[in-house]
Amino acid sequence: MKEKLESKKEEIRCCYKITDTDVAVLLKMVEIEKPITSEELADIFKLSKTTVENSLKKLIELGLVERTKTEGKKIGRPKYYYSITSNILEKIRADLLDCAKRMELAAT
Repeated sequence: MKEKLESKKEEIRCCYKITDTDVAVLLKMVEIEKPITSEELADIFKLSKTTVENSLKKLIELGLVERTKTEGKKIGRPKYYYSITSNILEKIRADLLDCAKRMELAAT
């Protein structure tokens, strides 16, 4: 699945109006295929947790990533796990087609 998205990296960045970092985070999450924390992603990319969380926030708003709160300790800050949405390939495909149609209309 990652290879399919990797070849469309520039189109994804353009269509969703996101940064290279946002695309890299999304592709890494597709590659990992399991829930992951923002701290773990920050370690992988050697970026600050805030930078990764900003990317995750954008991806959540776009419907590409979901956030789940862990059950457990009642004291302190909650821990969140992030995962790709279950229908991500279909969603990206539909969004890219819609984006291409809008660009074609704007050019006429």
